[in-house]
Amino acid sequence: MKRACIMAAMLLSMAVAAYAQGKIIIDYKGMTFGKDISEYKLLKQVRQSGDIVFYSKYGDDQAFQGVPVKEQMYGFYKGKFCLAMFTAQGPSSYNTLKAFFDANYGPAHQPKVNIKQFSYNAGDVSIQLGFDDARKVVEVTYMFNPIVRQFMPAGGAN
Repeated sequence: MKRACIMAAMLLSMAVAAYAQGKIIIDYKGMTFGKDISEYKLLKQVRQSGDIVFYSKYGDDQAFQGVPVKEQMYGFYKGKFCLAMFTAQGPSSYNTLKAFFDANYGPAHQPKVNIKQFSYNAGDVSIQLGFDDARKVVEVTYMFNPIVRQFMPAGGAN
């Protein structure tokens, strides 16, 4: 009994510590990850890659945290919402988004110090932030790991 209580306390403290590092995400702009496409209206298919179909949303807010965005797409794998992606332009957009993600999701994982690519974990959702200095383009991707793991090679999603 004592052992079970100690294990439960350890698991609870690990969960609290994980939560304290950053917020948990269950949706993106009101679209809940894992939901079936039939739950959403006003979507327009823009492209398909195998079992993943990408849509844009009519009347979508073209800003994220005050940063103007473009090429905003929502990915569905076998009809389930699993990806949200957008791009933004310029170093100031990158700085604003980097500050937002750092403040809300804790320290980022940066595999290569000389490349501006960062990974954040927010529960079952991984966030990738990258900045291409040459093109001055910011790329952000939200990935719902329970579904993304079905089509990504091992180690592809955090």
